[in-house]
Amino acid sequence: MLARTLVLTVGLVVLATSCGAPSPLPETAAQTRPKSQTTITIGIANSVDALSVMGSSTTSGGWQSLNEIHSQGLVTADREVARPIPRLASELPSFDRGTLEMLPDGRMKSAYPLRKDVTWQDGEPFTAQDMVFAYQIDSDPNLPFLNRDAIQEMDSVEASDDSTFVIYWRGPYYQADSMGLRALWPQPKHLLETPYHTLDRPAFVNLSYWTADYIHVGPFRLAEFHPGESLVFTAYDGYFLGRPRTDRIVVRIFNDNDALYSAVLAGAVDMLMDNSLGAELGLQLKDDWDASGKGTVYVGTGTTRFLSPQFDPEIQQLPAVLDARVRQALLFGLDRKALSEVVQRGHGELVANSLLPPGDRLHDAVKDGFAQYVFDQNRARSMLADLGWSPGPDGILVGPQGRRFATVLWTTEGDEKEIAVIADYWKQIGVATEQYVVAGAIVRDRGARSKYPGFETSARGSGDSILARVDSRTSAGPRNNYSGANRGHYVNPHMDDLIDRYRQSPGERDQVAAIKALSDYMAAELPLMLLYYNPTTPAARSGIRAFDDFRGGSEASRPFGTFSRNAHEWEVISPS
Repeated sequence: MLARTLVLTVGLVVLATSCGAPSPLPETAAQTRPKSQTTITIGIANSVDALSVMGSSTTSGGWQSLNEIHSQGLVTADREVARPIPRLASELPSFDRGTLEMLPDGRMKSAYPLRKDVTWQDGEPFTAQDMVFAYQIDSDPNLPFLNRDAIQEMDSVEASDDSTFVIYWRGPYYQADSMGLRALWPQPKHLLETPYHTLDRPAFVNLSYWTADYIHVGPFRLAEFHPGESLVFTAYDGYFLGRPRTDRIVVRIFNDNDALYSAVLAGAVDMLMDNSLGAELGLQLKDDWDASGKGTVYVGTGTTRFLSPQFDPEIQQLPAVLDARVRQALLFGLDRKALSEVVQRGHGELVANSLLPPGDRLHDAVKDGFAQYVFDQNRARSMLADLGWSPGPDGILVGPQGRRFATVLWTTEGDEKEIAVIADYWKQIGVATEQYVVAGAIVRDRGARSKYPGFETSARGSGDSILARVDSRTSAGPRNNYSGANRGHYVNPHMDDLIDRYRQSPGERDQVAAIKALSDYMAAELPLMLLYYNPTTPAARSGIRAFDDFRGGSEASRPFGTFSRNAHEWEVISPS
């Protein structure tokens, strides 16, 4: 029914357009020649099972970094600095203007005035009622969502009028004025209200709206959806910031990073997002293109790479890993600087010694919090020996009950070298490590990815979004369709309290103290074992104008402002 309604709507729009005022009569053959359409092809390295909040929550592979080609949030990022600016909102909430205020009962109120020239891609006006409805969907615990960090801090929402969306927060919240797409995803009430209230949740998740019939308020509208192969988007003429300069965007899906890299070199792909290729191939492409002049790779600090232990005792195959002292020994046994050099073309300076990466506004407060874990295998062996682990006949450690110290390292395709290096270092201190590579086709299986039996290498960022991986309230499970970011199932009330203290700090001085306490606790507890910072490497071949706003953008896990936020400005300036 929904698909039929969407098709009918599109048909009526086309009919109305064709019955409008007649075009001027052609005067010359040149004037009658149809304008050739411009197309930009973008390559990604992960599967796409759905758009919006119903898709995979992983930020690897580049797909989530493209969210703002088809969708938009209340807020996005500025061009040169990673600070929030209004997008669907006409201005940011502010204490000075009275649109951001503390209430007598301890709650915080933020009012977002909305632009009045925004329409959904079927022509319906976008209003504050859509945002109220969005809160219903985005906060529904029985539906997946990309990031509930902000949602869980909200008490209620309302539309004071069609152009004003108001959020009431449970208490002070440090990002009350910067609700971007990932933090609060707008939803079309006129299309989804009836199915939301009449269908059960599995049926709602499987609506064709989330795939072939998806519409939003972004610059490009989904035209074709070919699972596992490609998506095609066409320019939306009614986009509120002006018609996009490119007519069509084709997103090609590659399950193999090497195949994507070959396609780029062959000229079959025009653009890559920040982590489409992974760090090693992204830096290799920079070397290739710097030498050949065939394109530009932009390099910045992006996600933080880490080892995430499995904390669910029913899944973790080696209970010793649940002891923080064991995790500390394992980190001392790993040369993180050398690892970064191996997988990032000699960039050992990218070793992750702080919870927040360089460039974050609060970086100085947590600088070098993890620097204590200097490579020292003798110390690692001594620490494990103190815990009852001694070498067996084959050199592998054996515990008091005769159990071998054997674990499993999971990673995704393209990062095989990383876990091979980690396994080799751990073997040197007596740890037997099996290596398992999650195939690209399985990456989208949220349930399977949350059941790794030992450790997984993963990435999260930028900034404080890494906290979602250790927040018990974002633990991946059946109740949230395994969409929670905390795939390691780390549950610690004290950690939750520290996170709350940080997020409820309205002033920078309080935020500095809170993030410092968080960093110190994480460095001792090691719910995540930091490895290195991934560089962001968005790229565009010569002849494509894009990423002029690179400095202010980010990879997809930040609540606002990806590198695709100004996709309406991308254009083809010379043929392939």
